Order: sequence, then structure tokens, then C-alpha cells
Amino acid sequence: MVISVYADRRTHDVADIAGRLAHASAGLVGPVGGRVVLVGPRLLGNHSSGELVARSVLMESHRPQEVGPMLGDLAGRYAVGVVILSGAPNERVLAAFDASDRVLLLCDPSVASVRATQRAIKLCRSLGYGLDKTAVVLHDFAEDASLVPAEVAAALKCDIYWSIPGHEAGVEARDTSFTRLAERLIAPT
Repeated sequence: MVISVYADRRTHDVADIAGRLAHASAGLVGPVGGRVVLVGPRLLGNHSSGELVARSVLMESHRPQEVGPMLGDLAGRYAVGVVILSGAPNERVLAAFDASDRVLLLCDPSVASVRATQRAIKLCRSLGYGLDKTAVVLHDFAEDASLVPAEVAAALKCDIYWSIPGHEAGVEARDTSFTRLAERLIAPT
């Protein structure tokens, strides 16, 4: 399974969330089910789980036609691949979307992020991706945020797949949220 984690901005946040999702997935598939690979342009942070999370680099120099075969190869070797994608959608990002089983669109509680997520949803719909492929994941929402998840769902005109609590929720609550998100994503259908 290949899961792309995308936002058009805040690369560090995308890398952190993807890394934590890879770490949580590794805890679920373990050595028997295969390893997990984290794929990104720059692999920020250290969210490895021993030998269970490998790393691979998707560089700017990769041509769009190379991205699908690369991710397909990784999907054949690993139980779960988590891909870090950020920036304006380009041919490489779209090739990664096409090669992914799931595309998680990240949205934080800022108006700019909500607008960017609206554009990403519109793009995904124009590419023919359904609800089985794309999902909106909220992150860093707090009780004192200017927007609440229900307002974001209304603005996006779609359901929210998952909400990751902000750092003020504490490490344990965030880790539990990532584990439950990984369970939901990789559970057999």
C-alpha cells in the first residue's frame, strides 16, 4: 500500500506527519507483515522504528514518468510506503498521486490551508479520484483555533477522514491518533 501525504505548504509539517504515520504503520505490520518505507524529497526528523522503517528519496530530478515505477517497486518490496509531498501540484506530485492507493490531503486551521485544500480536492476530483482514494486529514487543531473542524468540513464540502490533535494534546494523545489513523488506513477492506 502506498499512502501519499500532501499539503501545498509547510514541508516540515508534512514530513513530520508522514514520518509519524510511517512509524505508527511499522508498529502495526511488524517484521512478519513486511517493512515500511518513508519516501520524500528531504527526510526530516527521525521517526524510524528500528529496522521497520526504511527510507527512500524522491528527488526533484526524478522525471514524472519515473515516479510511478519507483513507487510501484517500493510497494512490491514493502508492506506500506508513506510518501512526503508538498508544494504546488506539478507533474511529479500528480504521478505520485496516480501511483498511490491513498492520498491524504493535510489541512491546518489557517484560512490559507483551507483554501489550498479546497484547490487540492478540486484537482483530485478533476482527476477522477473518489473518496476511496482521497481523504482530508486535519492537524494541529486546538480548542482555541480560529476555525473548528466542523467549519472546515463545511468549507471543504466533504467529510473529514481524520483529525490529528495539536501538540498541546500531549505526546501520548498524538501517538494514539497516529496509530489509529494507520489502523484505519491499512486495515484489510
